[in-house]
Amino acid sequence: MNRDRCFGPGFSGAPSALFLNEDPLPRTALPVFRGHPRHLEAHLLRLGAGASALGQPVSWLSGLQAEITAWLASATPEEDAALRLVLHPGQGLLSARLEPLPSPPQPCRLAAMSHPLSERRGDPTVIHKGLSGPWGLAILVAVRQLGAEDALLMWPDGTLAETAIASVGVESGGALRVPPPQGRVASLAERLDLPGWAGSRGLRVVPGDIPLACAREGRLWCLNALRGIWPATLR
Repeated sequence: MNRDRCFGPGFSGAPSALFLNEDPLPRTALPVFRGHPRHLEAHLLRLGAGASALGQPVSWLSGLQAEITAWLASATPEEDAALRLVLHPGQGLLSARLEPLPSPPQPCRLAAMSHPLSERRGDPTVIHKGLSGPWGLAILVAVRQLGAEDALLMWPDGTLAETAIASVGVESGGALRVPPPQGRVASLAERLDLPGWAGSRGLRVVPGDIPLACAREGRLWCLNALRGIWPATLR
């Protein structure tokens, strides 16, 4: 199903291999339901924020929304898909790829591990998806050798950060605790989808440090913009 396109003022028949570039570049991914992208504007803003953090603002990016929407309507009118976007601000290009829409891992067993970017926790660029490179891929390979589907990444003080592919929350006592935003990828699902999801379950969203013991005692949830919100367990 993979289908590639490029958009932007720098486009002149660029090869699809451009999408495979693993340099630190702004990236995002979102679901497309029968031609309708979810939160596309927010994802374009996310990419633009990443470009600004690199010192390469892209004033042309927001103007692509209508063109991308029209492409998706024609490319996926009767199917669901994942849309992955990589911004190349220096080249004036946005690479787009359509892939099969992934499901949340079931079961989703998490292995506790140290966060590989702990030393960069104070770096303001790490909150922008893609600017730290594809560090999560090596983590996924390591944990799958341990019989887990993902890693529950920890800060040096023993509190929760995120997983390799998702933000996390711990449900306990009528509240859903989420880690502070510093040092982890800013989550669109956490900002746009979690409030309604938690509200429908009578849960208050409470930011703050979460010790590993709380994750063992409460109910653990993962969330990202592509897969939604799903339960997880510690192995």
